[in-house]
Amino acid sequence: MLSVEAGVSAVKTGAPCSKAGQTVLLSEKKFTCVKVGKKLEWDKGVIVQLPKKTSSPTSQLSGHDLVISQIESNWKLWRSKSSNTFTPIKLIVQPGYDPAWSGASKGADLLISTFNANGYSLLQEPIAVFGDTEEWLASTGRPIACGRSVPEQPLGIYCGHVNLGYGYFVLNATQDEKFIGKTLTPSQINTLNYMVVHDVATMYELQAQYASIPYDGTKNQIPAWIREGFVQLFAALAVSDSNAQKKSYYDFAISSNMLESFPKALCTKTLQDFESKDRKWGGSCMSSQNFYGVELLAARHGGLDALFKFVSLYGVSDDWTSSFKSAFGISREDFYAEWYDYLKIPQGSRPALTPPAPPAHN
Repeated sequence: MLSVEAGVSAVKTGAPCSKAGQTVLLSEKKFTCVKVGKKLEWDKGVIVQLPKKTSSPTSQLSGHDLVISQIESNWKLWRSKSSNTFTPIKLIVQPGYDPAWSGASKGADLLISTFNANGYSLLQEPIAVFGDTEEWLASTGRPIACGRSVPEQPLGIYCGHVNLGYGYFVLNATQDEKFIGKTLTPSQINTLNYMVVHDVATMYELQAQYASIPYDGTKNQIPAWIREGFVQLFAALAVSDSNAQKKSYYDFAISSNMLESFPKALCTKTLQDFESKDRKWGGSCMSSQNFYGVELLAARHGGLDALFKFVSLYGVSDDWTSSFKSAFGISREDFYAEWYDYLKIPQGSRPALTPPAPPAHN
């Protein structure tokens, strides 16, 4: 069946046509070329009930809902490749800690298996060490922390694969709070699980910058908002996927107080203020914007693989803006304009674009 737009003109009842049996669809009627006496002409036509156009659920979404859907589809593809052959995280906790501390490996192992199956590896065994006392952390951590005098900070990653620190800092508790002999609340368990996965994602991100060379800390820092948003996004995906509630990664992160809700305005400092090594967010708005910025990047500009591609390219070039454009197919400047459009920030309320921050070391 042809449509008029396909090249048939002057189709109407009684008008001449050229080939018996030919049909044409016009204005929801099907006309057929028939022989009347010795002539061929179009019949009166019959009404045709056209199928209604349907749209996919994704095409009906917009804004942040569409971004979530795109990320979830990409993650589902990644998860379909996950492998049972991987080195699980090793958790070491101070004696007397709630068993939940030792059991906080499910999300981390899910992420490790997914990363490995998608071609991203960690060259050394992932380890997490948590405790209450400096003495225990020092004696436990020093043999595995590549000669570092631990703990150097409340919580840190040493040698690119050892996450070591105080329990209070992991759970965002006060410094004088101890966890020996203390049962964790459900909320604290959610926080613990997220933090363990968060820092495993950091280990893989750091290793990607060094490619096949074991991490040694000599390269410059990944721009802070990208570094943090990368691990926030992967942590949210892995923790939600390993949780029995089976919420979307975004709903789980919000309900577990890992993130602020999607921003309706700019934070006091914006993404471009965190292009260097500075990770003193100064509040949950500025911490959460990292997540939303990287989420948008991955959804619209190359998927989850593009995040690893950026880190790998930067590890070679030490030029983060050129690596950004190569990995995501959009310049730093154009992405910031897209980010403000995404947040619906009026032109007059947008911060002036500053020069990109130069590479910075630890």
